[in-house]
Amino acid sequence: MNKTKDPTSPTADTREIKHRLIVPIQTRGNLGKSTEAIARCHWMTERGIDWRGYDLDCFNRTLSSNYPDKVTFIPQDPEPEGDVIQILRKVARAEVTIIDPAAHMNQTILRAIEQVQFTKFAEAGYARLTVLVFPIDEISDMEDIMRTVVSLRDTVDWVVVRNPAKIPTTKFFAGSQLEARLRSYNAAFLTLPVLMGITRRHLRACEARMGRAISPSEAVRNPEIKMDLVHRCLLEDWLKKTQREFDAIAAHLLPTAKAASIEMQPSPRETSTAEQRGAGLNFTEAS
Repeated sequence: MNKTKDPTSPTADTREIKHRLIVPIQTRGNLGKSTEAIARCHWMTERGIDWRGYDLDCFNRTLSSNYPDKVTFIPQDPEPEGDVIQILRKVARAEVTIIDPAAHMNQTILRAIEQVQFTKFAEAGYARLTVLVFPIDEISDMEDIMRTVVSLRDTVDWVVVRNPAKIPTTKFFAGSQLEARLRSYNAAFLTLPVLMGITRRHLRACEARMGRAISPSEAVRNPEIKMDLVHRCLLEDWLKKTQREFDAIAAHLLPTAKAASIEMQPSPRETSTAEQRGAGLNFTEAS
């Protein structure tokens, strides 16, 4: 197998990836992991990706509530490693498999990966694991991430997620040895756009009225939701921004052929010189 690094690929070899497994591995909860997963599911659906999900968060069930037809909820089990191993065995059934774990499941996931030597047999099946990490200015959390990185090294692909809504600063991460190590593994960097609080609260109110969870994509498309026009526009804008973020790192999130087919969506046009203050006005009589 060719071990020469291909600068256009996130992986350490040049073999085609046909299946992806994506999972955040981190102790702390309330970092926006489910929010990121919901946005990514919308993006994959919009891009025509065959994906399946597994919700291991028995306390919130956020992902399975938002995508009940695509995400399987797995109740808490006395042997949680067994649940994770069962998911690992199914990665070839979809182009992308995602796991939304509960907080403090990081060691459970790592043990399951190690017990079945997942990175080795995944390689034989043209599959690849992508691990998401959320830097935060807490020493214990950064040490937790470092242990995960040291354990998995470059046998996986890494995505560093910045979520300003939940994590305003990442000073401990910027310029750190951890960042340098992740960059040496060709990690991708993703920044989640901030959805205004008034729109989040409006969406929660819609959910309360409907008596069920409502995904952002359904909120903007289903007329039965009766979402306020202004908030629908704000939510649509948020979804478009998240799609551009995911498009930019598609090679870390999708099989090789699918990632190559992604066309970058144009960013909002920046103000050009012709649109500067006073452009288009006649100042000849003012001189």
